[in-house]
Amino acid sequence: MPWNTLATADIEAEILPDEVTALQTIAGSSTILATILTTVLAELQAQILVGGNQIGAAGTIPDQIRGDAIAIARWRWFSSLPNTGLQGESRKAQYDAAQTHIARIRDGKEKVEIPASPQNVAGPSNRVEIVRHGAGPGPESFRGLGQT
Repeated sequence: MPWNTLATADIEAEILPDEVTALQTIAGSSTILATILTTVLAELQAQILVGGNQIGAAGTIPDQIRGDAIAIARWRWFSSLPNTGLQGESRKAQYDAAQTHIARIRDGKEKVEIPASPQNVAGPSNRVEIVRHGAGPGPESFRGLGQT
């Protein structure tokens, strides 16, 4: 599974046509979605990095969490608008399941695929680095070895 971008059209494709029509009547709705999507993608890449995984280019996510990204962005979009009746229990459950899955990745319990062009990013992660202090054992460490 490759890493790909996620566009507002991908989010809109996951909701019913009647809902898209209703959302288009709300001034600024598409602008709000674009902002939310940009934020969600950046947050997901940060979670992936913290989990000890490599990340792809900005704005891309692995296909294995595409559904999670859509569920999170859709829920935040619907929640940011006046009461439209779109914030149903099933969508809340999808959002919660997506957050649980992303938490597993963030905690290093699940890995994501390596992107074709990994980004060299220094940041917080669950990766373990070993730091050695000093130049190693000195000659005093070996004194008495081999003596009976």
